[in-house]
Amino acid sequence: MKSTEFRTFVKAGISLIAGVFFWLTGSVSGADKPNVLFILVDDFGSRDLSGYGSTLYETPNMDRLATSGAKFTQAYVAYPRCVPSRFAIFTGKHPASVQGDRDSPHVEPDRDATIGQAFQQTGYATFYCGKWHLGEGASNPDRVGFDTVVAAGAAGATKSHFAPYNVARGKAGEGEKDDIVGLDDAPEGEYLTDRLTQETMKFIESHRDGPFFAVLAHYAVHTPIEAKKHLTKRYQEKLDGVPKSAVEWEAESAGENRLVQDNATYAAMVESVDHGVGRLLGLLNKLGIEDNTIVVLASDHGGLSARGSNREVATSNRPLRAGKGHLYEGGLRIPMMIRWPGATKPGTEIATPVSTLDLFPTFAAMAGIPLPEKAGGDGLNLVPLLRGGIAPERDTFFWHNPAPRPTSTGDWFSSAIRKGDLKLHDFPTEKKVELYDLAKDPGEAHNLADSRPEDRDRLLAELNAWRTSVGASTEPKIRKKEAKRNP
Repeated sequence: MKSTEFRTFVKAGISLIAGVFFWLTGSVSGADKPNVLFILVDDFGSRDLSGYGSTLYETPNMDRLATSGAKFTQAYVAYPRCVPSRFAIFTGKHPASVQGDRDSPHVEPDRDATIGQAFQQTGYATFYCGKWHLGEGASNPDRVGFDTVVAAGAAGATKSHFAPYNVARGKAGEGEKDDIVGLDDAPEGEYLTDRLTQETMKFIESHRDGPFFAVLAHYAVHTPIEAKKHLTKRYQEKLDGVPKSAVEWEAESAGENRLVQDNATYAAMVESVDHGVGRLLGLLNKLGIEDNTIVVLASDHGGLSARGSNREVATSNRPLRAGKGHLYEGGLRIPMMIRWPGATKPGTEIATPVSTLDLFPTFAAMAGIPLPEKAGGDGLNLVPLLRGGIAPERDTFFWHNPAPRPTSTGDWFSSAIRKGDLKLHDFPTEKKVELYDLAKDPGEAHNLADSRPEDRDRLLAELNAWRTSVGASTEPKIRKKEAKRNP
């Protein structure tokens, strides 16, 4: 055998071995590092896309993203509110293990490592644009793994989605203490969703040679509910042609829950996010890097559909029960899609229950990079599921809500466990337990706690053991403004 033939033979063998290793582990060589674009939409409900069942919202670009990769139909968050859920996503740690009786665990550099640090430490250019909400100072994203940061800080919401972003219109932004940082140059009337999309496109264009890890964390579709007038008008006209529902609300926990999607302004907000997704996908194609760029889109929790007062709600998660703030399916299930060219077959639909806790280890495995020492270990690597349909060896999920907001979103102090298709809710302050079979009753309408006492007691015991193991609070922590309304 000639030397050139021998080298070719050896190279082919190494490639074969590397390919098998990648198939099993998701690891890749330095020369083949993929780019990663992670789009996180705020308060985006499980049925807020046409591809997930909405007949009002129009989301052709997100639907196209879903059909070009994997669409998850049972994706869960670790918590049904912004801060704890985002903490779980970016640290890989279940919020119950650090939050005690607080609702809002922040990133603490001495304790936590972030996804950004994992990529930054292995040579990736890292970018964070939009809502952070995980602390400030030493906890700012530029100090925990992100090279370039735009419009990120302590703010949980913008005062307005139109520039100037730190000036509330009417009562919509009352109560927000923190400003959107770094966008003081915004021309009056600029729409925030468009600006964040444009900033992300600028980063991608300047780092087209990669590898990069970019996070676009929209402030949309969180309140205030504001959208472009021409889009709102079109959705209102669409709604005018639909008979009004005779029943629009149902009683839920400490308040009520919306049954119908009929907010034209919110629909227009969703469309603006979708338009931005289309622009980003188009840019990846134009730059010739779409085949080497993993694109992931998810939400931080279910849509805002429930309330305990007369606040405006945004959407409905029906047929799933309740929404933001609640441990029912409407608060915990989200739309999630992953496009991984060359690894995940387009049009894949995954019904296996997964968690956003899984994103950190999955991103690392996709890129073939190690997890930082302080990274959480509460999620699982989904690469075998994405590549070959091999489900993780996990059948149990836990949730804990130590800081209910009965006036704001109408939820109670509660914990929940899902094991297989059974899901149990424990409401200690209400002295009640609920049990549901999600395979038959995904809307959690038929409480089986009394008719299946053995299952109830078994799951409750497992839930109690988990709460003890993570140090979950045994008493609710009510926010001051909630306590004032509910003396």
